[in-house]
Amino acid sequence: MGNNISQKAKDRIFLCKENGGTDLNLSQCNSKRIPKRILRFKKTLKKLNVGKNTIQEFYGQIEKFLYLETLIAESNELKETCPQLSKLEYLTYLDVSNNILSIVPNNLKALITLNISYNSIQSFGNATILLPALQELIYTHNKVSIFPTEILELRTLRILNLAGNRLNYLPDEISHLAGTLVELNISDNVFTSFPTPIATLINLETLSLSGNNLGTLSNNFTTLSKLISINFSNCSLTSFDFDLSQLTNLQEIYLSENRIPQFGQLTCTSLCSILNTIRILDLSNGAFTQVPKQIGWCKNLRRLLLGQNQLTKIPGELFLLNPSIDIILIPNPLEYPLGEWIKEGIPTFLRNLKPYMKCYGPNCTISDLGSELKAMAPNQFIINAFDYDNQPRVSGGDEFKVQMLLNGTNNKVDDGAVPIGIGAPDESTTIPTNSPQPFPMRSSLFFKSIECIVKDNKQTKPGTYTVFFNSPQTGSYSLNITSDGLPIKGSPFFVELN
Repeated sequence: MGNNISQKAKDRIFLCKENGGTDLNLSQCNSKRIPKRILRFKKTLKKLNVGKNTIQEFYGQIEKFLYLETLIAESNELKETCPQLSKLEYLTYLDVSNNILSIVPNNLKALITLNISYNSIQSFGNATILLPALQELIYTHNKVSIFPTEILELRTLRILNLAGNRLNYLPDEISHLAGTLVELNISDNVFTSFPTPIATLINLETLSLSGNNLGTLSNNFTTLSKLISINFSNCSLTSFDFDLSQLTNLQEIYLSENRIPQFGQLTCTSLCSILNTIRILDLSNGAFTQVPKQIGWCKNLRRLLLGQNQLTKIPGELFLLNPSIDIILIPNPLEYPLGEWIKEGIPTFLRNLKPYMKCYGPNCTISDLGSELKAMAPNQFIINAFDYDNQPRVSGGDEFKVQMLLNGTNNKVDDGAVPIGIGAPDESTTIPTNSPQPFPMRSSLFFKSIECIVKDNKQTKPGTYTVFFNSPQTGSYSLNITSDGLPIKGSPFFVELN
Protein backbone atom coordinates (compact mmCIF):
# COMPACT_ATOMS: atom_id res chain seq x y z
CA MET A 1 0.00 0.00 0.00
CA GLY A 2 1.22 3.50 -0.79
CA ASN A 3 1.41 6.82 1.05
CA ASN A 4 1.40 9.27 -1.87
CA ILE A 5 -2.24 10.00 -2.50
CA SER A 6 -4.20 12.74 -4.22
CA GLN A 7 -6.22 15.39 -2.46
CA LYS A 8 -9.39 13.76 -3.78
CA ALA A 9 -8.41 10.51 -2.04
CA LYS A 10 -7.70 12.38 1.20
CA ASP A 11 -11.11 14.02 1.06
CA ARG A 12 -12.81 10.67 0.43
CA ILE A 13 -10.99 9.07 3.36
CA PHE A 14 -12.06 11.92 5.63
CA LEU A 15 -15.66 11.56 4.47
CA CYS A 16 -15.54 7.81 5.15
CA LYS A 17 -14.30 8.47 8.68
CA GLU A 18 -17.10 10.97 9.30
CA ASN A 19 -19.68 8.39 8.17
CA GLY A 20 -18.54 5.56 10.39
CA GLY A 21 -15.77 4.03 8.27
CA THR A 22 -17.95 1.44 6.52
CA ASP A 23 -18.02 2.67 2.90
CA LEU A 24 -14.94 4.08 1.15
CA ASN A 25 -14.98 5.26 -2.47
CA LEU A 26 -11.52 5.87 -3.92
CA SER A 27 -12.49 5.50 -7.58
CA GLN A 28 -10.88 7.86 -10.10
CA CYS A 29 -8.38 9.15 -7.56
CA ASN A 30 -5.34 8.61 -9.80
CA SER A 31 -4.02 5.99 -7.37
CA LYS A 32 -1.31 3.48 -8.23
CA ARG A 33 -1.64 1.69 -4.91
CA ILE A 34 -4.16 1.30 -2.13
CA PRO A 35 -3.30 3.97 0.51
CA LYS A 36 -1.89 2.67 3.80
CA ARG A 37 -3.88 5.16 5.81
CA ILE A 38 -7.14 3.32 5.10
CA LEU A 39 -5.95 0.55 7.44
CA ARG A 40 -7.59 2.59 10.18
CA PHE A 41 -10.86 1.17 8.84
CA LYS A 42 -9.75 -2.48 8.91
CA LYS A 43 -12.33 -3.42 11.55
CA THR A 44 -15.22 -1.37 10.16
CA LEU A 45 -14.92 -1.21 6.36
CA LYS A 46 -17.59 -3.19 4.47
CA LYS A 47 -17.35 -1.66 1.00
CA LEU A 48 -14.20 -0.54 -0.82
CA ASN A 49 -14.23 0.96 -4.32
CA VAL A 50 -10.82 1.52 -5.94
CA GLY A 51 -12.05 1.35 -9.53
CA LYS A 52 -10.76 3.44 -12.45
CA ASN A 53 -7.24 3.90 -11.13
CA THR A 54 -3.89 2.44 -12.23
CA ILE A 55 -3.44 -0.15 -9.48
CA GLN A 56 -1.29 -3.06 -10.65
CA GLU A 57 -1.52 -5.37 -7.65
CA PHE A 58 -3.07 -5.89 -4.23
CA TYR A 59 -0.58 -6.09 -1.41
CA GLY A 60 -0.88 -8.45 1.53
CA GLN A 61 -2.64 -5.92 3.75
CA ILE A 62 -5.92 -6.42 1.88
CA GLU A 63 -6.76 -9.44 4.05
CA LYS A 64 -6.70 -7.20 7.13
CA PHE A 65 -10.12 -5.80 6.22
CA LEU A 66 -11.78 -8.67 8.01
CA TYR A 67 -15.37 -7.55 7.49
CA LEU A 68 -15.13 -6.41 3.87
CA GLU A 69 -18.22 -7.47 1.89
CA THR A 70 -17.80 -5.57 -1.39
CA LEU A 71 -14.58 -4.94 -3.32
CA ILE A 72 -14.69 -3.00 -6.59
CA ALA A 73 -11.41 -2.80 -8.48
CA GLU A 74 -12.60 -2.51 -12.09
CA SER A 75 -10.63 -0.60 -14.74
CA ASN A 76 -7.17 -0.91 -13.24
CA GLU A 77 -4.01 -2.70 -14.38
CA LEU A 78 -4.28 -5.84 -12.28
CA LYS A 79 -2.47 -8.89 -13.64
CA GLU A 80 -3.54 -11.12 -10.78
CA THR A 81 -5.62 -10.93 -7.65
CA CYS A 82 -4.03 -11.34 -4.27
CA PRO A 83 -4.30 -14.94 -2.94
CA GLN A 84 -4.98 -13.47 0.48
CA LEU A 85 -8.43 -12.47 -0.74
CA SER A 86 -9.48 -15.94 0.33
CA LYS A 87 -9.12 -14.79 3.94
CA LEU A 88 -11.98 -12.32 3.51
CA GLU A 89 -14.68 -14.56 4.90
CA TYR A 90 -17.47 -12.02 4.39
CA LEU A 91 -16.62 -10.96 0.82
CA THR A 92 -19.77 -11.45 -1.28
CA TYR A 93 -19.19 -9.07 -4.22
CA LEU A 94 -16.00 -8.80 -6.29
CA ASP A 95 -15.65 -6.70 -9.45
CA VAL A 96 -12.26 -6.96 -11.18
CA SER A 97 -13.53 -6.29 -14.69
CA ASN A 98 -11.51 -4.41 -17.30
CA ASN A 99 -8.08 -5.43 -16.06
CA ILE A 100 -5.47 -7.77 -17.58
CA LEU A 101 -6.18 -10.86 -15.50
CA SER A 102 -5.55 -14.30 -16.96
CA ILE A 103 -6.60 -16.38 -13.94
CA VAL A 104 -10.03 -16.57 -12.31
CA PRO A 105 -10.13 -15.37 -8.68
CA ASN A 106 -10.67 -18.50 -6.64
CA ASN A 107 -11.24 -19.95 -3.19
CA LEU A 108 -13.72 -17.26 -2.15
CA LYS A 109 -16.18 -19.25 -0.12
CA ALA A 110 -18.71 -16.50 0.60
CA LEU A 111 -18.63 -14.84 -2.83
CA ILE A 112 -22.06 -14.38 -4.46
CA THR A 113 -21.24 -12.08 -7.41
CA LEU A 114 -18.06 -12.18 -9.51
CA ASN A 115 -17.41 -9.83 -12.44
CA ILE A 116 -14.36 -10.76 -14.53
CA SER A 117 -15.44 -9.11 -17.80
CA TYR A 118 -12.96 -7.46 -20.17
CA ASN A 119 -9.91 -9.44 -19.11
CA SER A 120 -7.79 -12.12 -20.79
CA ILE A 121 -9.30 -15.13 -19.07
CA GLN A 122 -9.95 -17.39 -22.05
CA SER A 123 -10.26 -20.52 -19.94
CA PHE A 124 -10.34 -21.64 -16.33
CA GLY A 125 -7.10 -23.55 -16.79
CA ASN A 126 -8.59 -26.83 -15.50
CA ALA A 127 -8.42 -25.43 -11.99
CA THR A 128 -10.79 -26.68 -9.35
CA ILE A 129 -13.20 -23.84 -8.77
CA LEU A 130 -13.88 -23.18 -5.10
CA LEU A 131 -16.73 -20.70 -5.27
CA PRO A 132 -19.42 -22.68 -3.44
CA ALA A 133 -21.81 -19.75 -2.89
CA LEU A 134 -21.50 -18.05 -6.29
CA GLN A 135 -24.85 -16.99 -7.76
CA GLU A 136 -23.84 -14.50 -10.46
CA LEU A 137 -20.94 -14.85 -12.89
CA ILE A 138 -20.31 -11.97 -15.31
CA TYR A 139 -17.73 -13.31 -17.76
CA THR A 140 -18.11 -11.14 -20.85
CA HIS A 141 -15.61 -10.01 -23.50
CA ASN A 142 -12.77 -12.40 -22.73
CA LYS A 143 -12.48 -13.92 -26.23
CA VAL A 144 -13.67 -17.27 -24.88
CA SER A 145 -14.19 -19.77 -27.71
CA ILE A 146 -14.54 -23.01 -25.73
CA PHE A 147 -17.22 -23.20 -23.06
CA PRO A 148 -15.47 -23.53 -19.66
CA THR A 149 -16.93 -26.74 -18.28
CA GLU A 150 -15.77 -25.73 -14.80
CA ILE A 151 -18.76 -23.38 -14.74
CA LEU A 152 -21.00 -26.44 -14.65
CA GLU A 153 -19.72 -27.21 -11.15
CA LEU A 154 -21.16 -23.94 -9.83
CA ARG A 155 -24.36 -25.55 -8.62
CA THR A 156 -25.67 -22.39 -6.90
CA LEU A 157 -25.35 -20.25 -10.06
CA ARG A 158 -28.44 -18.19 -10.90
CA ILE A 159 -27.10 -15.66 -13.43
CA LEU A 160 -24.60 -16.49 -16.18
CA ASN A 161 -23.47 -13.72 -18.52
CA LEU A 162 -21.14 -14.84 -21.33
CA ALA A 163 -21.88 -12.03 -23.79
CA GLY A 164 -19.26 -10.70 -26.18
CA ASN A 165 -17.15 -13.84 -26.46
CA ARG A 166 -16.53 -16.27 -29.35
CA LEU A 167 -18.77 -19.15 -28.35
CA ASN A 168 -20.61 -21.13 -31.03
CA TYR A 169 -22.08 -23.93 -28.91
CA LEU A 170 -23.39 -24.82 -25.47
CA PRO A 171 -22.64 -28.25 -24.01
CA ASP A 172 -25.51 -30.60 -23.24
CA GLU A 173 -24.18 -30.71 -19.69
CA ILE A 174 -25.43 -27.17 -19.11
CA SER A 175 -28.51 -29.02 -17.91
CA HIS A 176 -26.56 -29.47 -14.64
CA LEU A 177 -27.50 -25.84 -13.92
CA ALA A 178 -31.20 -26.34 -14.65
CA GLY A 179 -32.17 -26.35 -11.00
CA THR A 180 -30.83 -22.86 -10.25
CA LEU A 181 -30.12 -20.86 -13.44
CA VAL A 182 -32.70 -18.10 -14.05
CA GLU A 183 -30.78 -15.79 -16.39
CA LEU A 184 -28.60 -16.64 -19.39
CA ASN A 185 -26.97 -14.03 -21.62
CA ILE A 186 -24.97 -15.32 -24.59
CA SER A 187 -25.41 -12.22 -26.76
CA ASP A 188 -22.79 -11.10 -29.28
CA ASN A 189 -21.10 -14.45 -29.73
CA VAL A 190 -20.78 -16.45 -32.97
CA PHE A 191 -23.74 -18.85 -32.71
CA THR A 192 -25.21 -19.71 -36.11
CA SER A 193 -28.14 -21.76 -34.80
CA PHE A 194 -30.28 -21.81 -31.70
CA PRO A 195 -28.45 -23.77 -28.94
CA THR A 196 -30.91 -26.58 -28.22
CA PRO A 197 -29.50 -27.40 -24.73
CA ILE A 198 -31.18 -24.18 -23.57
CA ALA A 199 -34.45 -26.12 -23.55
CA THR A 200 -33.21 -28.06 -20.50
CA LEU A 201 -32.96 -24.90 -18.37
CA ILE A 202 -36.50 -25.17 -17.08
CA ASN A 203 -36.21 -22.36 -14.50
CA LEU A 204 -34.90 -19.78 -16.96
CA GLU A 205 -36.58 -16.36 -16.66
CA THR A 206 -34.33 -14.19 -18.85
CA LEU A 207 -32.81 -15.33 -22.14
CA SER A 208 -30.71 -13.16 -24.46
CA LEU A 209 -29.15 -14.28 -27.75
CA SER A 210 -29.03 -10.87 -29.43
CA GLY A 211 -26.23 -10.16 -31.86
CA ASN A 212 -25.81 -13.77 -33.05
CA ASN A 213 -26.26 -14.64 -36.73
CA LEU A 214 -28.95 -17.27 -36.10
CA GLY A 215 -31.08 -16.79 -39.22
CA THR A 216 -33.86 -18.91 -37.73
CA LEU A 217 -35.02 -19.92 -34.26
CA SER A 218 -35.97 -23.24 -32.74
CA ASN A 219 -39.29 -23.54 -30.96
CA ASN A 220 -37.44 -25.06 -27.98
CA PHE A 221 -37.60 -21.77 -26.10
CA THR A 222 -41.42 -21.85 -26.12
CA THR A 223 -41.43 -24.68 -23.57
CA LEU A 224 -39.62 -22.57 -20.95
CA SER A 225 -42.78 -21.53 -19.13
CA LYS A 226 -41.02 -19.32 -16.57
CA LEU A 227 -39.52 -16.96 -19.15
CA ILE A 228 -40.09 -13.28 -18.37
CA SER A 229 -37.83 -11.72 -21.00
CA ILE A 230 -36.56 -12.91 -24.40
CA ASN A 231 -34.08 -10.97 -26.52
CA PHE A 232 -33.53 -12.07 -30.12
CA SER A 233 -32.52 -8.66 -31.47
CA ASN A 234 -30.07 -8.48 -34.37
CA CYS A 235 -30.17 -12.22 -35.05
CA SER A 236 -30.79 -12.02 -38.84
CA LEU A 237 -34.29 -13.45 -38.37
CA THR A 238 -36.65 -13.39 -41.36
CA SER A 239 -39.69 -14.90 -39.63
CA PHE A 240 -41.22 -15.30 -36.19
CA ASP A 241 -44.02 -17.84 -36.02
CA PHE A 242 -44.13 -19.59 -32.65
CA ASP A 243 -46.80 -20.68 -30.22
CA LEU A 244 -46.21 -18.50 -27.15
CA SER A 245 -49.18 -19.85 -25.21
CA GLN A 246 -46.98 -21.65 -22.64
CA LEU A 247 -45.04 -18.46 -21.85
CA THR A 248 -47.68 -17.13 -19.49
CA ASN A 249 -45.12 -15.10 -17.50
CA LEU A 250 -43.60 -13.33 -20.51
CA GLN A 251 -43.27 -9.57 -20.02
CA GLU A 252 -40.60 -8.45 -22.50
CA ILE A 253 -40.00 -9.33 -26.17
CA TYR A 254 -37.04 -7.80 -28.02
CA LEU A 255 -36.92 -8.44 -31.79
CA SER A 256 -35.31 -5.26 -33.12
CA GLU A 257 -32.80 -5.17 -35.99
CA ASN A 258 -34.11 -8.24 -37.80
CA ARG A 259 -35.73 -8.74 -41.22
CA ILE A 260 -39.14 -9.99 -40.11
CA PRO A 261 -41.98 -8.61 -42.31
CA GLN A 262 -44.79 -9.73 -39.99
CA PHE A 263 -45.64 -12.14 -37.20
CA GLY A 264 -46.81 -15.59 -38.25
CA GLN A 265 -50.31 -16.82 -37.52
CA LEU A 266 -49.18 -18.96 -34.56
CA THR A 267 -47.65 -15.92 -32.87
CA CYS A 268 -50.65 -13.68 -33.57
CA THR A 269 -53.09 -16.22 -32.15
CA SER A 270 -51.00 -17.11 -29.11
CA LEU A 271 -50.48 -13.45 -28.18
CA CYS A 272 -53.91 -13.79 -26.59
CA SER A 273 -52.27 -15.96 -23.90
CA ILE A 274 -49.97 -13.15 -22.73
CA LEU A 275 -52.28 -10.14 -23.07
CA ASN A 276 -52.14 -9.38 -19.35
CA THR A 277 -48.41 -9.93 -18.84
CA ILE A 278 -46.58 -8.32 -21.75
CA ARG A 279 -45.02 -4.95 -20.82
CA ILE A 280 -42.37 -4.25 -23.47
CA LEU A 281 -42.43 -5.06 -27.19
CA ASP A 282 -39.48 -3.89 -29.28
CA LEU A 283 -39.88 -4.41 -33.04
CA SER A 284 -37.81 -1.40 -34.09
CA ASN A 285 -35.22 -1.09 -36.86
CA GLY A 286 -36.59 -4.02 -38.82
CA ALA A 287 -38.61 -4.89 -41.90
CA PHE A 288 -42.14 -5.06 -40.50
CA THR A 289 -44.80 -4.15 -43.05
CA GLN A 290 -47.67 -4.83 -40.66
CA VAL A 291 -48.25 -5.52 -36.98
CA PRO A 292 -51.04 -7.67 -35.55
CA LYS A 293 -54.13 -6.10 -34.04
CA GLN A 294 -53.66 -8.31 -30.96
CA ILE A 295 -51.01 -5.85 -29.76
CA GLY A 296 -53.81 -3.42 -28.98
CA TRP A 297 -55.39 -5.97 -26.64
CA CYS A 298 -52.29 -5.96 -24.40
CA LYS A 299 -53.76 -3.71 -21.72
CA ASN A 300 -50.61 -3.60 -19.59
CA LEU A 301 -48.23 -2.80 -22.45
CA ARG A 302 -46.02 0.10 -21.37
CA ARG A 303 -43.46 0.34 -24.17
CA LEU A 304 -44.02 -0.29 -27.88
CA LEU A 305 -41.16 0.40 -30.29
CA LEU A 306 -42.09 0.26 -33.99
CA GLY A 307 -39.79 2.90 -35.50
CA GLN A 308 -37.55 2.31 -38.52
CA ASN A 309 -39.78 -0.26 -40.24
CA GLN A 310 -41.88 -0.32 -43.43
CA LEU A 311 -45.29 0.22 -41.86
CA THR A 312 -47.92 2.01 -43.93
CA LYS A 313 -50.92 1.17 -41.75
CA ILE A 314 -51.51 0.80 -38.02
CA PRO A 315 -54.25 -1.49 -36.64
CA GLY A 316 -57.16 0.36 -35.09
CA GLU A 317 -56.88 -1.79 -31.97
CA LEU A 318 -53.95 0.32 -30.81
CA PHE A 319 -56.68 2.75 -29.73
CA LEU A 320 -57.15 0.44 -26.72
CA LEU A 321 -53.63 1.05 -25.39
CA ASN A 322 -53.00 3.27 -22.39
CA PRO A 323 -52.51 6.85 -23.74
CA SER A 324 -49.48 7.25 -21.45
CA ILE A 325 -47.67 4.38 -23.19
CA ASP A 326 -44.13 4.97 -24.41
CA ILE A 327 -44.70 4.36 -28.12
CA ILE A 328 -42.37 5.14 -31.03
CA LEU A 329 -43.88 4.90 -34.53
CA ILE A 330 -41.60 7.06 -36.62
CA PRO A 331 -39.88 6.95 -38.96
CA ASN A 332 -42.23 4.77 -41.04
CA PRO A 333 -43.86 5.40 -44.46
CA LEU A 334 -47.32 5.77 -42.89
CA GLU A 335 -50.28 6.51 -45.14
CA TYR A 336 -52.23 9.73 -44.82
CA PRO A 337 -53.62 10.78 -42.35
CA LEU A 338 -51.64 8.61 -39.89
CA GLY A 339 -48.48 10.66 -40.28
CA GLU A 340 -50.39 13.87 -39.59
CA TRP A 341 -52.08 12.44 -36.51
CA ILE A 342 -48.72 11.55 -34.96
CA LYS A 343 -47.73 15.20 -35.10
CA GLU A 344 -50.63 15.93 -32.74
CA GLY A 345 -49.22 13.63 -30.07
CA ILE A 346 -49.65 9.98 -29.16
CA PRO A 347 -52.92 10.36 -27.15
CA THR A 348 -54.60 12.07 -30.14
CA PHE A 349 -53.12 9.55 -32.56
CA LEU A 350 -54.44 6.59 -30.58
CA ARG A 351 -57.86 8.18 -30.15
CA ASN A 352 -58.20 8.68 -33.92
CA LEU A 353 -57.59 4.98 -34.55
CA LYS A 354 -60.86 3.85 -32.95
CA PRO A 355 -62.96 3.69 -36.18
CA TYR A 356 -60.37 1.35 -37.69
CA MET A 357 -60.80 -1.43 -35.12
CA LYS A 358 -61.73 -4.88 -36.46
CA CYS A 359 -63.86 -7.51 -34.79
CA TYR A 360 -62.98 -9.29 -31.55
CA GLY A 361 -64.07 -12.92 -31.68
CA PRO A 362 -65.35 -13.39 -28.09
CA ASN A 363 -67.74 -10.43 -28.54
CA CYS A 364 -69.22 -11.62 -31.85
CA THR A 365 -72.58 -13.42 -31.93
CA ILE A 366 -74.76 -15.41 -34.31
CA SER A 367 -78.43 -15.07 -35.18
CA ASP A 368 -81.04 -16.79 -37.36
CA LEU A 369 -79.64 -20.25 -36.68
CA GLY A 370 -83.01 -21.99 -36.79
CA SER A 371 -83.99 -25.18 -35.01
CA GLU A 372 -85.51 -26.72 -38.16
CA LEU A 373 -82.31 -27.35 -40.10
CA LYS A 374 -82.38 -29.98 -42.80
CA ALA A 375 -79.92 -32.21 -44.59
CA MET A 376 -79.88 -32.13 -48.38
CA ALA A 377 -81.13 -28.53 -48.28
CA PRO A 378 -79.58 -25.06 -48.14
CA ASN A 379 -79.19 -23.57 -44.65
CA GLN A 380 -77.84 -20.25 -43.46
CA PHE A 381 -77.31 -18.04 -40.42
CA ILE A 382 -75.79 -14.64 -39.59
CA ILE A 383 -72.57 -13.70 -37.75
CA ASN A 384 -72.80 -10.30 -36.05
CA ALA A 385 -69.37 -8.68 -35.64
CA PHE A 386 -68.43 -6.58 -32.59
CA ASP A 387 -65.11 -4.93 -31.77
CA TYR A 388 -63.04 -5.24 -28.58
CA ASP A 389 -65.14 -2.51 -26.92
CA ASN A 390 -68.25 -4.58 -27.70
CA GLN A 391 -69.43 -2.00 -30.23
CA PRO A 392 -71.06 -3.21 -33.49
CA ARG A 393 -68.72 -3.17 -36.45
CA VAL A 394 -69.76 -0.60 -39.04
CA SER A 395 -67.68 -1.87 -41.95
CA GLY A 396 -66.72 -5.21 -43.44
CA GLY A 397 -63.41 -6.92 -43.92
CA ASP A 398 -63.41 -9.18 -40.87
CA GLU A 399 -62.34 -12.79 -41.21
CA PHE A 400 -64.12 -15.76 -39.68
CA LYS A 401 -63.25 -19.43 -39.78
CA VAL A 402 -66.26 -21.76 -39.71
CA GLN A 403 -65.91 -25.50 -39.07
CA MET A 404 -68.91 -27.81 -39.14
CA LEU A 405 -68.09 -31.33 -37.97
CA LEU A 406 -70.26 -34.40 -37.54
CA ASN A 407 -70.27 -35.30 -33.84
CA GLY A 408 -68.04 -38.21 -32.95
CA THR A 409 -65.38 -37.20 -35.49
CA ASN A 410 -62.34 -35.00 -35.26
CA ASN A 411 -61.28 -32.20 -37.56
CA LYS A 412 -59.11 -34.43 -39.71
CA VAL A 413 -60.49 -34.47 -43.23
CA ASP A 414 -60.40 -37.89 -44.89
CA ASP A 415 -60.19 -38.49 -48.61
CA GLY A 416 -63.96 -38.72 -48.85
CA ALA A 417 -64.69 -35.58 -46.85
CA VAL A 418 -65.05 -32.01 -48.00
CA PRO A 419 -62.44 -29.57 -46.64
CA ILE A 420 -63.72 -26.85 -44.36
CA GLY A 421 -64.40 -23.56 -46.10
CA ILE A 422 -62.83 -20.33 -44.93
CA GLY A 423 -63.57 -17.09 -46.63
CA ALA A 424 -65.41 -13.82 -46.86
CA PRO A 425 -66.56 -13.25 -50.45
CA ASP A 426 -68.21 -9.93 -51.05
CA GLU A 427 -71.83 -9.51 -52.07
CA SER A 428 -71.02 -9.85 -55.75
CA THR A 429 -70.55 -13.58 -55.08
CA THR A 430 -73.53 -15.56 -56.40
CA ILE A 431 -74.95 -17.99 -53.85
CA PRO A 432 -77.84 -20.02 -55.37
CA THR A 433 -80.69 -20.53 -52.93
CA ASN A 434 -83.13 -22.65 -54.94
CA SER A 435 -80.87 -25.61 -55.48
CA PRO A 436 -80.70 -28.63 -53.19
CA GLN A 437 -76.93 -28.27 -53.39
CA PRO A 438 -76.15 -24.52 -53.61
CA PHE A 439 -72.39 -24.86 -54.03
CA PRO A 440 -70.05 -27.56 -55.32
CA MET A 441 -69.51 -30.51 -52.99
CA ARG A 442 -67.58 -33.72 -53.51
CA SER A 443 -69.74 -36.82 -53.44
CA SER A 444 -69.25 -39.12 -50.47
CA LEU A 445 -71.26 -41.71 -48.59
CA PHE A 446 -70.17 -40.22 -45.27
CA PHE A 447 -69.42 -36.55 -44.65
CA LYS A 448 -67.36 -35.75 -41.57
CA SER A 449 -66.73 -32.13 -42.48
CA ILE A 450 -69.20 -29.79 -44.15
CA GLU A 451 -68.07 -26.90 -46.29
CA CYS A 452 -69.28 -23.49 -45.15
CA ILE A 453 -69.20 -20.30 -47.20
CA VAL A 454 -68.96 -16.94 -45.42
CA LYS A 455 -70.28 -13.88 -47.25
CA ASP A 456 -69.48 -10.32 -46.21
CA ASN A 457 -72.65 -8.17 -46.19
CA LYS A 458 -70.67 -4.93 -46.29
CA GLN A 459 -72.90 -3.37 -48.97
CA THR A 460 -76.31 -4.03 -47.40
CA LYS A 461 -75.69 -4.59 -43.70
CA PRO A 462 -72.05 -3.87 -42.85
CA GLY A 463 -70.69 -5.70 -39.84
CA THR A 464 -72.70 -8.85 -40.55
CA TYR A 465 -71.74 -12.02 -42.38
CA THR A 466 -74.00 -14.71 -43.84
CA VAL A 467 -72.85 -18.32 -43.54
CA PHE A 468 -74.21 -20.88 -46.03
CA PHE A 469 -73.94 -24.64 -45.64
CA ASN A 470 -75.53 -27.82 -46.95
CA SER A 471 -75.02 -31.42 -45.87
CA PRO A 472 -76.21 -34.68 -47.43
CA GLN A 473 -75.75 -36.39 -44.05
CA THR A 474 -78.30 -36.21 -41.22
CA GLY A 475 -77.08 -36.16 -37.63
CA SER A 476 -75.72 -33.98 -34.84
CA TYR A 477 -73.02 -31.46 -35.75
CA SER A 478 -70.72 -29.12 -33.85
CA LEU A 479 -70.32 -25.67 -35.35
CA ASN A 480 -67.02 -23.99 -34.46
CA ILE A 481 -66.63 -20.31 -35.36
CA THR A 482 -63.44 -18.37 -34.65
CA SER A 483 -61.84 -15.07 -35.58
CA ASP A 484 -58.07 -14.67 -35.24
CA GLY A 485 -58.02 -18.02 -33.46
CA LEU A 486 -60.51 -16.92 -30.79
CA PRO A 487 -63.97 -18.54 -30.57
CA ILE A 488 -66.96 -16.23 -30.92
CA LYS A 489 -69.48 -16.00 -28.08
CA GLY A 490 -71.15 -19.38 -27.50
CA SER A 491 -68.93 -21.34 -29.87
CA PRO A 492 -68.99 -24.26 -30.39
CA PHE A 493 -72.68 -24.53 -31.23
CA PHE A 494 -74.50 -27.84 -31.60
CA VAL A 495 -77.03 -28.31 -34.38
CA GLU A 496 -79.20 -31.17 -35.59
CA LEU A 497 -79.80 -31.81 -39.29
CA ASN A 498 -83.00 -33.80 -39.88
